Amino acid sequence: MHIYLADNAGFCYGVKRAVDLAVNASVEDGRWHTLGPLVHNREVADFLADKGIAIAEDINGIDAGGVIIRSHGVSPEVQSEIETRGLSIIDATCPNVKHIQQLARKLVDDHYQLVIIGDRDHPEVKGIQGWAGGNAIVARTPEEVADLPSYNKMAVLCQTTIRESEYQQIVEELISHAREIRGYNTICNASMRRQQAAAELASHVDVMVVVGDRNSSNTKSLVKICEGRKVATYQIETAAELRREWFEGKEDVGVTAGASTPDWVIKEVLSWMSELESNAAQDEQTMDTSGNQEVTFAELEAEMAESMKEVEKGTILKGRVIQVGLDEVMVDVGGKSEGIIPLRELSVQEIKSPAEVVAVGDEIDVMVIRWDDDGTILVSKRRVDQEVALDALEAAANEGNTVTGTILKTVKGGLLVDVGVTGFLPASQVEDGFVRDLEKYVGQELNFEILEFNRTKRRGSQVVLSRSRLIEKEKEARKQQFWDEIAEGQIRKGVIKRITDYGAFIDIGGFEGLLHVSEIDHARVARPEDVLTEGEEIEVFVLGVDRETERVSLSRKRVLPSPWQKIAEKVNVGDVVTGTVVRLAQFGAFVELEPGIDGLVHISQLADRRVAKTEDVVEVGQEVKVKVISMDTEGKRIGLSIKEAELEAEKEQVAEYLENQDNPDKPDNQED
Repeated sequence: MHIYLADNAGFCYGVKRAVDLAVNASVEDGRWHTLGPLVHNREVADFLADKGIAIAEDINGIDAGGVIIRSHGVSPEVQSEIETRGLSIIDATCPNVKHIQQLARKLVDDHYQLVIIGDRDHPEVKGIQGWAGGNAIVARTPEEVADLPSYNKMAVLCQTTIRESEYQQIVEELISHAREIRGYNTICNASMRRQQAAAELASHVDVMVVVGDRNSSNTKSLVKICEGRKVATYQIETAAELRREWFEGKEDVGVTAGASTPDWVIKEVLSWMSELESNAAQDEQTMDTSGNQEVTFAELEAEMAESMKEVEKGTILKGRVIQVGLDEVMVDVGGKSEGIIPLRELSVQEIKSPAEVVAVGDEIDVMVIRWDDDGTILVSKRRVDQEVALDALEAAANEGNTVTGTILKTVKGGLLVDVGVTGFLPASQVEDGFVRDLEKYVGQELNFEILEFNRTKRRGSQVVLSRSRLIEKEKEARKQQFWDEIAEGQIRKGVIKRITDYGAFIDIGGFEGLLHVSEIDHARVARPEDVLTEGEEIEVFVLGVDRETERVSLSRKRVLPSPWQKIAEKVNVGDVVTGTVVRLAQFGAFVELEPGIDGLVHISQLADRRVAKTEDVVEVGQEVKVKVISMDTEGKRIGLSIKEAELEAEKEQVAEYLENQDNPDKPDNQED
């Protein structure tokens, strides 16, 4: 059975801060109380009670001493009452909750109808209601807000520990109830990370154990999330509630814990499971009956040292390979007997033949495993290599250095990596986003950051790795370099990443800028996908840089030849040309002569009569003959006239008629 502890399990920052403040207060003079339980966890409450910190359910139960405001916070009225009574105050309100309280006050002052998504009886929600003046609406399901009347302005906040799906569903329902609605997803980031980690782990194990108080809202959310992954899920408050039958026949067990669950409770649960696990694998390790002290196989064998007088177990010897067999290697270790290395003790990685690792004559270091009755010494090369690798990994973990390793294979929940020893790379740490296909990484050599290192761990991975953290750091470095170098007026090459109705997002070196549809080409572009292709590399001009909002606007047409540069070579003042009406205005019509070249037909030039409305003469899409009456290529202006073009056409017709009259022999003048 393999046991996996989810990332971000246990105390969050806000709870740890509250407990630390309470512990510090316990050594001060005077009697201290918490107004209600400091956090929703009986173990923590008992721990603080042992330190002399009592729980008062309301302010009337405190007549002297000091009050520790719990992490859920209180209303301003309660805080004022504490001050009025002359009691000392330690405000242990979670900083995230404090921010929500202040935001609630501001939104109400700005005349928004406030909706709080959460449990109306939860102390955090009650406190936020107090900061909202008591007029906030509290709801936990879409059905509870379905019959609300319409409001001019509405704002939505949420309890820090609810699930994001609950927030989204209620906000969607509320959209139809207000002309203006502001949604603030105030779910604590730590809660979201804990929920995501629990969901990820629950998708890869056979059983999930959620540790936390049954009154804890965030623990309840974790239970629902795990159950939603269709995995057997059990909520417990302490290790005493664990049952062996839950784990019978199960290979992988996941453990997570609510934000108010202390480390010592989590450790007791893991110790209980490790004892259960060790009973199934006593050849590798065992536990004492208290479940609190790990006893290794090496320590048990130390009791048999009397039978190993010749060479002590764990001694490292220099050896020379004298024979390579099919499944073992014989080495001369300088004693009366040869050392034997079984195949499994040759390498930290799986091998099929000793010849893959050593050859006759090689000098190697080996560790004594045991002395057999026949005088043969069983030794291990793998354990020496492992100790050397662990030394290097420990140094890298302490110094924060990266390590290089090769992906060996996929396992439930992630990948195994050769980093000198076999490390574990959780699926959530492979990339900076969800990875569906882990198999494609097998065989790749990659760099990693060490997340966890436990040299004495006997089962599971001593080394837990992360690649996503390195990717995040590399992204941040590229991002910083990008903002250091980017400037308006630059011409950069970029790759089209996404195309939308309003333009395209271009990767210009680790950051995406927006190429608006109006800047794609000199000619009008109705659909960006008609001109651009995802994955295509193009040159763009940097129009604007906003470092505060981290936005970059781009232009493609600025790097394309302007059609105005050539129009003077094709068209002259006085020419009559054909164009298409593309836009109407009160003062006239715009006619496209070439892609990107529009000229204006002023309303006075539409016809040889007075025109009241432009649309009385022309319509968009109509092809018309126009005469060029003015041209300013630098100012990108061309004056056109339909009236003059029609006069030119009439002149040509009259001239042609007169010419035909003067030449009676022309076919048009012959009588029938």
